[in-house]
Amino acid sequence: MGLWVKTVAIVFIATLGACEQGAGPVGGGAVPDETVSQPTGGEQIVGIATVTDGDTIEIHGQAIRIHGVDAPERGKSCGDANVYQQASLALSDFIGARTVSCTINGRDRDRQVATCTAGGVDLAEHTTEQGWTRDWPRYSGGAYADEEAEARAASRGIWGLACPDDLWGARDYAPRTP
Repeated sequence: MGLWVKTVAIVFIATLGACEQGAGPVGGGAVPDETVSQPTGGEQIVGIATVTDGDTIEIHGQAIRIHGVDAPERGKSCGDANVYQQASLALSDFIGARTVSCTINGRDRDRQVATCTAGGVDLAEHTTEQGWTRDWPRYSGGAYADEEAEARAASRGIWGLACPDDLWGARDYAPRTP
């Protein structure tokens, strides 16, 4: 399935989910849900997700950065492979039409930061195991280091491609020191 078809399908599914979540009175539009519109640390956002990129989703209009991992940014390629697009599609394929549940644990600029699951599986763990994201110990405390090492050893995802040295830019992936 092409990217355009997947995008249309995801938007359609998200629209259906929004309709189910609480269409208001006939002709009155949706009733606002305060817990969805203004989440803070520890709160839950649950719903059908649309994938923005390999480490960002949106649920109920809330942009959510997946906690503890990093995916290739827009325009990044490894040889002929658009790894930004591949990471995004891998996340989208995994989520499918399943409900995603996110526990908010912070904020990063204009988006929430959260630990998210689909079908009981941690999205960061899954995408790192598949080689499309990497552990970011500064934020994860090394939570996904084993999954990254496993993906590297098996040459999965980006780890099986000829990627340039600057794929990750100037980001620092060292653990945060006390």
